[in-house]
Amino acid sequence: MSVTIIIVSYKSDSRIQKCLKNLGKKYSKIIIETSKDKNLKIDLEKKYPKTKVILTSNNGYGAAMNFGVKHAKTKYVFMTTPDIILNNKTIKHLLTAAKKLNNNFAFLSPVTETYKNKSFIEVENCRGYAIFVDKKKFQKIGGWDKNFFLFYEDHDLCKRYNRINQKIYLIPNAEVKHVVGGFYTNNTVNEIDICKNWHFMWSKFYFNKKYKGPIYAYIITFPFMIRSLIKFIFYFFINENKFKIYYARFSGLFNAYINKKSWYRPFVKIN
Repeated sequence: MSVTIIIVSYKSDSRIQKCLKNLGKKYSKIIIETSKDKNLKIDLEKKYPKTKVILTSNNGYGAAMNFGVKHAKTKYVFMTTPDIILNNKTIKHLLTAAKKLNNNFAFLSPVTETYKNKSFIEVENCRGYAIFVDKKKFQKIGGWDKNFFLFYEDHDLCKRYNRINQKIYLIPNAEVKHVVGGFYTNNTVNEIDICKNWHFMWSKFYFNKKYKGPIYAYIITFPFMIRSLIKFIFYFFINENKFKIYYARFSGLFNAYINKKSWYRPFVKIN
């Protein structure tokens, strides 16, 4: 087939199992598992046809996706996450849309809600958790910016496509379901929340600095810095979890201010 499905996963055992069951046998799948879970690799490749699991270091969503795209041998790739469940015609509708558009698009996005009008919807921005691209065009633009570990990488990709007048479309008849929560243990959830807060602030500064310059980035994020500082000091005495969250927000922003890379990684035990 002309599409490879690429999924970036991090310790998402139950989610990735459900996701793959729903994809069936028709398309090739590449799973980039960033926790280096060897047992998961063996299990998935044994259970699901046309599935290749590649174990990598946890260098972020964009870097993992770029790595997966390099391994795809098809004209198109569909990039997604384990918490996105496709219906059995999602890929077919995306392929049909690509043909109707004569391949003249930046990327196509399925939808998580139902639209009465099934015409293609042109947008400037959309979420990056499920996108369909022409592999060569995607690589030509530089793929995902690997400096983002998490958050704002989809804003960045859309902005780069906008700058070269490549159009982004929502495809209303290509529906997916976004399954949220309930897959990690409490300890893992807490650590991932800390990681998310750290990277949200780092990426917010980096994105604004990249497109509007450092002065604007400092101005727009400084109130977040002060708020995080006050709250992590306050919660130090009364709530350990909230203290860790706000300290992570402060630390992520501070590291961006001093031009450090997005180095924070979740401290989660690997099987």
